[in-house]
Amino acid sequence: MQCVRRWVKCAVAWALPLLVAGCAGMQRDASLPLHDPNERMNRGVMALNLAVMRPAAEVVSALPGPVHDRLRDFNANLREPRVFVNNLLQGRFAAAHATGGRFLVNSVLGVGGLFDIASRAGLEQQSGDFGQTLFAWGVGAGPYVMRPYQGPATMRDAWGSVVDMFANPVGWITGSQIVPNIGTTVLDAAERLGDLKKAENASIDFYSFVRSSYYQKRRAELREAIGLPGAVDSPALEDPAATVPGPSAQSRSCAGQPARGTCAVADANPWPVAP
Repeated sequence: MQCVRRWVKCAVAWALPLLVAGCAGMQRDASLPLHDPNERMNRGVMALNLAVMRPAAEVVSALPGPVHDRLRDFNANLREPRVFVNNLLQGRFAAAHATGGRFLVNSVLGVGGLFDIASRAGLEQQSGDFGQTLFAWGVGAGPYVMRPYQGPATMRDAWGSVVDMFANPVGWITGSQIVPNIGTTVLDAAERLGDLKKAENASIDFYSFVRSSYYQKRRAELREAIGLPGAVDSPALEDPAATVPGPSAQSRSCAGQPARGTCAVADANPWPVAP
C-alpha cells in the first residue's frame, strides 16, 4: 500500500505540469446540456435513496443547532485536502492557495475543523473535485445518472468521485479510504434532504427538481474550473415539472439569510457531487 501511494504521488507530480500546459488551449463547454436517457431507472434509484437516507436526515435535523453546525463545519473541513489537490490539477493556483489556507486555519484555530474560522476571516470555500478536473482536461459529461447512496451525477462526475474516494489525502492519513468518505456522504446527504423537505412537498415532480438543481449547481462549478465566474444569470429550473423557484431566484430572496431551512434550496442538491 505504501508503494502504491508513493507511485500515485510521483505520477501526479510528474504529470501536473504537462496536464496544465495541455489544457491551456483546450475547448471546453460549461453549458452542460441536460441528458437523461435512463430516466426510468434513475427514478427508481432515487426512490430507493430517499427511503434509505430519510432516517439519517431525521436524525441530523433533530440535532441541536450548535451540534449540527459543528458537524457541518467538521465535515466541510474533511473535504478541503481533496479540493486542494483538484484545484492544483485544474491549474487554479489562487483557489488552491485559498483552500490550503482554509484547511490550515480551520484545523489549527478551528479546533480540528469544528469551527469555520476561515470564512469569518474572508477565505471563501472553493469548489474542487475530480469530475471538475476531468472537465478541465476536456472529458465529455456523458448521461445523467442517479447513483445508489451517492445521488445525482453525470457519468464523468461518477467516475471522478471514484478517483476522489481513493485519492483522498484524509484516507491516506487515517489508513482507510472508505470510512472518511462514507461519513462525509452521509452527513451531506442527510443535511440536504432535511433542508429540502419543503421543496419536495411543493414541487410537482421532485425528481425533476433535483435533476435541474444538480445541473444548475454543476454548471457554476464547471465555470469555476476554467476560471469563469461561477454565478451567472439564468432562467428558473429548466424541467417543466420542477415548479419550485430556481437557485437564482431563491438566492435573491434569501440574501443575507443563513443557508438553512428554505434558504438552503438555493443549493438544492440533496447529495454531494462527489464523496
